Amino acid sequence: MDVQKILIREEKKLLAVANKVGAKLSQIRAAINALGTNSKPHARGAKLRGRKLSLKHRRAIKAGIARAKKAAGKA
Repeated sequence: MDVQKILIREEKKLLAVANKVGAKLSQIRAAINALGTNSKPHARGAKLRGRKLSLKHRRAIKAGIARAKKAAGKA
């Protein structure tokens, strides 16, 4: 009878750990889905991709590319 009680106690401990892991996994999935437009795995982060950049941001990117090309030409 003692062995059965020990096994039941261990089972409860493992179930508690499994529930914590399950909750953490659901939080991570919710965060991933919040970044995407829908819950499909291939659409993760799609909400951020199609946004139009501001004029300042586009100019900064072009300037950075020009600097990189210039540096690559010197090297």
